[in-house]
Amino acid sequence: MQVYVFKTEQDVDTYVGQQISTFIQDNDAPVIGFATGSTPLGAYDYLIDSYQSGKTDFSKVRAFNLDEYVGIEKDHPQSFARAMKDYLFSKINIKEENIYSLNGNAKDMTKECKEYDQLIINNPIDIQILGIGMDGHIAYNEPGSSFDSESHVVDLHPESIQSSLDYGFTKIEDVPTQGVTQGIKTIMKARQLIMIAKGNKKAKLVERMLYGPVSEDFPSSIIQTHNNVIVVLDQCAAANLKEETYEKALKSLQLEEAAVILQN
Repeated sequence: MQVYVFKTEQDVDTYVGQQISTFIQDNDAPVIGFATGSTPLGAYDYLIDSYQSGKTDFSKVRAFNLDEYVGIEKDHPQSFARAMKDYLFSKINIKEENIYSLNGNAKDMTKECKEYDQLIINNPIDIQILGIGMDGHIAYNEPGSSFDSESHVVDLHPESIQSSLDYGFTKIEDVPTQGVTQGIKTIMKARQLIMIAKGNKKAKLVERMLYGPVSEDFPSSIIQTHNNVIVVLDQCAAANLKEETYEKALKSLQLEEAAVILQN
């Protein structure tokens, strides 16, 4: 695992965007797993700029979304599929047939989940972008989710429902109470994970994710067991890192010289 710390959120976004852009440029058929929510939006801005400047060609990229609400159509204004289309996919030259997302309005959700997992088996994800939820969840794998879970329907915890008000729902009653998500086992099949955390409110969560026990009660802790993980933080989110590892590597917080503060 490698952990990088940058001075600002913008520096975090630029670094993550650079990593993804470079990978796409260097590979013939890249497969990227995209997370929704506010955390990766700055990195997506970088990707848009990279495309518009002629630096990155997305025509051969295959994209997989992490999760979706149950009970709403893909083109619903608050669906994650619509959010990714509006924010990123419509602004780059990715082919529509290369964008994959879970259908939260499928008649047979069990079948939908199995077919989505098979798509990922057939198109192994090279880089999976992740964020950490305020209760430690990744995607919609809420606390208590099995580490052996594949894509599945989940009852959303109150924290997840409440946070949905930040994404366009006007009242809590309008927020779906279930989601459908790639399971933890599915996510862990990605060749590389990039976990992003920014801001003071994520500091204690990052501490538990990196140093706490690997437990289904805190799903993001599972990244400790992956053999290729990059954790990218701003200084605020890194506030609770162990002093000895922090001091060892923080020689520079320049954009081009991220400090590796934890490597094993």
